[in-house]
Amino acid sequence: APSNLQGDLSCACLEALARSRGEGLPQECLRWEDAQPPETQPAPEPSAPEGEPSPPQPPAETPAPEPPQSPAEPELPPMSCPCRDNDLPMPWEGPDCAPDRTARLRRQVMEALEGWQFYRYLARRARGNDARVLNSMAGELHRCARKLSAAYFLITGLRYWPSELLAAPAIPSYWGALRTRHQAEQRQEAAYRMAADDWDDPDLLELYAQLIDGSQHRCRQLRALLEQGG
Repeated sequence: APSNLQGDLSCACLEALARSRGEGLPQECLRWEDAQPPETQPAPEPSAPEGEPSPPQPPAETPAPEPPQSPAEPELPPMSCPCRDNDLPMPWEGPDCAPDRTARLRRQVMEALEGWQFYRYLARRARGNDARVLNSMAGELHRCARKLSAAYFLITGLRYWPSELLAAPAIPSYWGALRTRHQAEQRQEAAYRMAADDWDDPDLLELYAQLIDGSQHRCRQLRALLEQGG
């Protein structure tokens, strides 16, 4: 067979080769493999015509952004002194909510009201002259509380009259109660003297002078009741 034959020959070429007795093949049978269909190649992707922009490519996936960090909670300012309608401080208002002098003035209002309450209840345990003396002492302390409350209002612009906080005092014995109040009046006199040293206002100095005299007078009255009872 000729050396230029490559691949398989068709039946017609084989028959022509047999008739020519090996002398040669017709031209159409030479390089028969050239007539073979070329191997199928993948079709190239169509390119965009010149002058036209390429179709936009889908954006690459980007990772989702991390959620923003929540800012730290700001520190709250210290709680100011709560007052009902800017009028009456609440029961839990402590002395640290106000300057020392005005806080002490509020305590003195409360102590005067407690003394008034104590003498009223103690008078119910007494008879005759003792009851009249104790009721008179109760009235004196009620007036003291009024004066102290008015002074507090003039200084701060707030009313302070915590009469709703008063409770019934414990009085286990009549004579023991007289002794308890005598000691309380002595302590109150000393507190009024100390408070007067912190003020230079003439009205407050006059008020504390009256309160000191009142405490001394009630101490003498209590001592007289104890002496009469003996």
